[in-house]
Parts: sequence; structure tokens; C-alpha cells
Amino acid sequence: MEEKPLLMKTDNQNDCLLWLQLKQGNKNAFAQIYKAHIASLISYGAKLCADKEILKDNIQDLFIELWDSRENLAQPESVKFYLFKALRYKLIRAEKLSQLNTHSSLSSDESDYNRFELSAETELINKEIIDSRASSLRKAITTLTKRQQEAVQLRFYQGFSNDQIAELMQMNYQSVSNLLHTALYRIKNNLKSSPVFTTALLAAFHIFF
Repeated sequence: MEEKPLLMKTDNQNDCLLWLQLKQGNKNAFAQIYKAHIASLISYGAKLCADKEILKDNIQDLFIELWDSRENLAQPESVKFYLFKALRYKLIRAEKLSQLNTHSSLSSDESDYNRFELSAETELINKEIIDSRASSLRKAITTLTKRQQEAVQLRFYQGFSNDQIAELMQMNYQSVSNLLHTALYRIKNNLKSSPVFTTALLAAFHIFF
């Protein structure tokens, strides 16, 4: 009788298992959740909060609260999405309370991020293209509005669905679709004028139009 191949757990399935263990007080599960998501939380949070200390404090508070309230936690469909949403809420609240930077409001669609560091892995382009064209792509992305940059990062670098982005950014589905379409169209046009732009890079964006 032919043996069936073992199915590997997806990241989200593994997260859900760790979450159940966290609810039971398993410190190792808590540590694994932290290690799995801390880098992406810092990367995403840095786009929303220019103050590193505020970001650090809010991420720390998020995980402290997660552990302290572990017994009452609901089981989310996506642990990653739960953490991103919780951090975004905290940073918006911290910004409103501190009023440290009134020109970079998280609800503004007019200002740009001062920094947008590209991830080493993306769903848009393979690593070889990113390594050779990162400067042009980074420059193209910085021409986007703040909310466009956030949507692009969430969709293509963090892997969230349009529905999840809509909930996270408090927008409707169609608005998110329009936001991403406009952002990618703008990126594509900017890359066309780049001296190092290639047909391969353009093709990577064609699938979204």
C-alpha cells in the first residue's frame, strides 16, 4: 500500500497551534510566536511610527498584554493579522496621545513615509531582481502616498488579503483594491523611466492589471 506524503503545517496552522498552547500558559509557545513575528512587526511599525522608543514600548506592551490576558484570548483566524491590527491600534492611540508628529498622521493620505525599507523576500519580484533593481524600486515606492505604501507593504510584503487590509486600515474592500491598483500603476510608470528598468520587472507588475 502506497504511503501518503506527510503534509507540512502552514505558518498560520503552526501559529494557531502555538496560540492554543499560549492560552494554556506555555511559555515556549509564547516565545515562538514572538520570534516568528517580531521582525515583521518592527518593520511594519517603523512605517507608522518614526519614534523608535515609542515603537519599542508599544511592541513590548503588546506582548506583555498578550501574555497577561492569555486565558481570555479568542482564537484568531490569523495570528499575524491579529498582532498587526493590535500594534496598529496601539500606535495610532500613542500618536494621538503624544502628538509627537502632527505631519505624519496615520490617517493622512497625503504625506509619504520618510523610509520604506524593502524586505528581502516579496511576492512581487524574485530575489535576484530585487538585488539588482532595489534602488529603483525603493525610489518608485517612495513616490506613493503614505496609505498607498502601507497597503503595498501589507499586500505584497506581509501577504495579507485585500479583505484583511480593509479591516486593518478601516477601509472598504473596493477602496483597498483601488488604492493598490493606483499604487502599482504609479510604481510601474516610475519604473518605466528608470535607466535600469527591465522587461522582466515590468512583467512582474502586469499580473495585477
